[in-house]
Amino acid sequence: MTEKVLWVVAYKSLDDFKARAEMVGATAVAIRSDNNLLKAIKEFGSLNPKIKVFGWRWPSHFKDPLMNEAQKIVNLFAEGLDGYFVDPEKAAGKSYDWDLKHLEGLATEFMDTLRDAAGSRTLGVTSHYLAKSTWPSLPWKAFFEKADVLLPQSYWRSTAGTIGHGDPSDNYEVGIDRWTKAGGEPAKIIPMAGELGISKPTEIDEHVRAAIAAGRQQLHFYTWGPDVSEAVWNRVAAASVETSSLVAAAE
Repeated sequence: MTEKVLWVVAYKSLDDFKARAEMVGATAVAIRSDNNLLKAIKEFGSLNPKIKVFGWRWPSHFKDPLMNEAQKIVNLFAEGLDGYFVDPEKAAGKSYDWDLKHLEGLATEFMDTLRDAAGSRTLGVTSHYLAKSTWPSLPWKAFFEKADVLLPQSYWRSTAGTIGHGDPSDNYEVGIDRWTKAGGEPAKIIPMAGELGISKPTEIDEHVRAAIAAGRQQLHFYTWGPDVSEAVWNRVAAASVETSSLVAAAE
């Protein structure tokens, strides 16, 4: 069965987000950790079938707030959180700019703390799909070492404009290539789709076909929001890594 993860930055109504996750057949949601994750764990866990809840965050590179985030997630693991994705990126001059030298030890401490507490729960990394070829100083290997899943943001378009050639299939393949070159294990690399709010329905299908061609068993969609068209939601709902399901849904 396809593992389908719907991501979200924030929501005014957890009920609205939950309804959409059910509509698209999500098996899990990834919710930024400044939302009420404890409430989400209870709400999604009460469904039949249950929808897993992962947390995610672009954390500070300063030790105290970074390790506070780690402890928050450790506590939530004890409450039933199913996993966590760290999102280290570049942000020049900001406290969460990870494209800096000498942050390897801090990244390792953060990931070790989470790995020790996570047990069999999912621990992953997401960031720019071009990896070290665009952010060479980010401590990629330190983040990758203890991760179960690696999630390059192979978006073909964002609010800032076209990404790469604007081709979902090409960006999918490039994401796997660049993250492998940054030290990731190819089998762990699952490129993400996005941004949904400015995607076309046909582009969702192209992304899914790329996942099928690469033999991947997960689909990650970024992100839920009121700006996503019903046509796109319908394609996300139809999305499956089973080739026959995609073809049947498109007919």
